[in-house]
Amino acid sequence: MYSNSNYFSGVTITSHNGTMRHHPIMDENGGCLCSGNLSFDFKEEIHPGEQVAYWSMYSVPEDVDTITLEIPGFEPIEDIPIS
Repeated sequence: MYSNSNYFSGVTITSHNGTMRHHPIMDENGGCLCSGNLSFDFKEEIHPGEQVAYWSMYSVPEDVDTITLEIPGFEPIEDIPIS
């Protein structure tokens, strides 16, 4: 079984005006369906001007058309359209 400290993503999304928080989908072993901190591109610190691509998989209700992305240590990114 995976250790959640190695696979869990702290990145969450909110929908419905912030009333519903969604965490990444977890697999049958408790691992996050996300790039997580074991990604080859993982960095402990991102410097100004650097770009790093990470991903997380979420399940949201069909009637949700925008979300707010919350990444620990950063300001929320609001009104991201989803389809």
